[in-house]
Amino acid sequence: MITLAPTVTLWDAGEFITASKVLGVPHPPGTPLFVLLGHVWAQFVVLGQYAWRTNLMSACFSAAGAGCLFLVAQRLLAGEERWLRIGGAAAAAILSAFSFTEWQNSNETEVYTVATFSIAAICWLCLRWRDLRGTERPTHVLLLIIYIAALSIGNHLLALLVGPAVSVFMAYTLRTTPALDPAERRGEWAECATLTALWLTLIAVGLGSTILLILGGALVLGAAVACWMAGSRAFPFVALAVAAIGVSIYAFLYIRSGLHPILDEADPETWNNLLAVIRREQFGSRGIFDNPVYFPGARNPGRNATILTQQFINYFQYCSWQWARSLPLVGMVAVALVFTSLGFFGVTYARRSDAGITYLLGTVWLVTGFGLVIYMNFKPGFSLFWNQYQSIGQHEVRERDYFFVVSFQVWGVFAAFGLVRLIRWASRLYAVAARRGAVALATVIALLPFVFNFRAASRRHGADATVARDVAYNLLQAVEPYGVLFSYGDNDTFPVWYLQEVEGVRQDVTLINLSLANLEWYLRQLASLPLRPFDPAHAPAIYRSLAPPVPPSRPALPLTLADIATLQPFRPAEDQVFQSGPFALPIKKGQVLRTSDQVILYTIAANLGKRAVTFGVSSGRGSWLGLDAHVVFQGLVFKVSPHADTVRQWIRGIQGTMVDTARTRYLTDSVFQFGKLFSVDTIELDPASQQVATSFSVPFLELGNAAAIRGDSATALAYLRRGYHLNPSPQLAEIIRTLFRR
Repeated sequence: MITLAPTVTLWDAGEFITASKVLGVPHPPGTPLFVLLGHVWAQFVVLGQYAWRTNLMSACFSAAGAGCLFLVAQRLLAGEERWLRIGGAAAAAILSAFSFTEWQNSNETEVYTVATFSIAAICWLCLRWRDLRGTERPTHVLLLIIYIAALSIGNHLLALLVGPAVSVFMAYTLRTTPALDPAERRGEWAECATLTALWLTLIAVGLGSTILLILGGALVLGAAVACWMAGSRAFPFVALAVAAIGVSIYAFLYIRSGLHPILDEADPETWNNLLAVIRREQFGSRGIFDNPVYFPGARNPGRNATILTQQFINYFQYCSWQWARSLPLVGMVAVALVFTSLGFFGVTYARRSDAGITYLLGTVWLVTGFGLVIYMNFKPGFSLFWNQYQSIGQHEVRERDYFFVVSFQVWGVFAAFGLVRLIRWASRLYAVAARRGAVALATVIALLPFVFNFRAASRRHGADATVARDVAYNLLQAVEPYGVLFSYGDNDTFPVWYLQEVEGVRQDVTLINLSLANLEWYLRQLASLPLRPFDPAHAPAIYRSLAPPVPPSRPALPLTLADIATLQPFRPAEDQVFQSGPFALPIKKGQVLRTSDQVILYTIAANLGKRAVTFGVSSGRGSWLGLDAHVVFQGLVFKVSPHADTVRQWIRGIQGTMVDTARTRYLTDSVFQFGKLFSVDTIELDPASQQVATSFSVPFLELGNAAAIRGDSATALAYLRRGYHLNPSPQLAEIIRTLFRR
């Protein structure tokens, strides 16, 4: 709780919190289990803000997962003295919980701690199955494993990757300690085959793969025949029923989408749409043999040894982050080498102590580490290989270490076993004093991740603690009552959804995400979006006089469902002019007009002069359709104005557009929130938070430029210094020098 994020964070957290609050449908595959868990949890945990409560849920699942790994480690250390068994298991729990990626995930509302808990719980249940063999209860444990696995599909497919480990563990156990009764022996092997076949079927359901589903179904049928012949006739049918009950969590998406919640991504209210959500069709597909830095298709050169090597380098980079992320590179790598060595020592120790558990954990590590590197086929990471891949589109939009979090946790468990081996070695060879020293050293090593990951993993103490909420708040407050705000990416959309739907701030503003505006289901929802009243209590005082006496009566997007169904990208055969009152926008022959471009034009035509139409500062000029001469910057948005260059009190800013300096000054000085950004060096921020800080620098730079034009050097310098603090780039330093040369 000390490092827990106090509010919403960047990326998917805002969407998940919103979905939990309104029982909505987040992006494919919809994560219905996580949405329901978040909603129920927040109803019972009434302390703190809603976002803090769901963040706490992630932390509790992470702690529960560490507890399960404690039990697994304690079982492997059963032959040791009690103090060493408890201490080694505690070290395993600490190293798994405080590895960088797991700790960071546990501080925000994300699906990954629920997934890691599911895997850890299934690993512990495997040991319970082994203990209960020869009684009437092991079958019950297998059914519970199947249910947890099936239910976990509704959270994240990561949890299903424990399947091969369960099959390996069962097969090894049945082979090395076979039942004495031949009939019982055949029944156990048939149950193992059934579980393996069901796991493949569950993966097929999770991936939406028809081929895998047919193969899995055939294997389930074969396993059922084997169970029938072995005398375990009921097991395959009960197991299939239990799996179906778990998978039925996806009915939540179908039911809730039919009730049209405010957040209803991909609109899975029909079976075809639901299947598309499960298959993630919205995001396209990239084959395992494609080169990820190029578009998939016939011209894709294919995956080669170079890109595969780079992907493994990326994985090992993420491994090096886990144990001392806050240290400089040399120190971080040195600590990583220590834990790598301890892990190898731990594997050899574990193999001699309990080979079954070693194979269980080792298979989990292999599948969730190397296996995922091969299967996911990621582009180069955000922090590597820029000299070779210079386009931002050739890199992942963010670091993908969270996909491999389970492998990092398992290696932490092996490292704890390595510490136990170190203590045993010292105890056998040296005196009591040396043994005590070894225990002290092992304790210090086990606590290294807690000490050296604290600052990097914390979501509470850094400058980015409130940056997601701040960017949402500032964007919304820059828009006039009942205005339209165009956004583009996750980080200027999901936090806004959170602020509007969870905290109820500026619900009168219509947010249109231009990435989603190319999708028919999203446009249908925009066209029927309910209008909500302007609440002066949640808005700047200046807007109270600007609110129209009669609110708008129609949605911002003026299209019927029939219009939306026919909306397609097109190229004009000849030059055209888009006309809306005094506003004229030339469209050149052959210029591609995407669906989202047409949405912009229709929205402007319907609302210009009636309500503000704005672009968020991070939406990019590429979405303006040549509107540069018709926008004015105010606060953090560019407002469309047909006569922007004729208003005398506005000036031309450093971005080339007109600037409403009075409105920008009022918003920046009196309304906007910047959290702790001005109290620390923003260079230490992660890339996403740095981008937000860069956006926040724009109004300060524009105000500094305006003051410099007026000859007010002191005011100009004050604003420019604040802007440079948020965006300390060489390009910005040159702009500031240029301003003072004039």
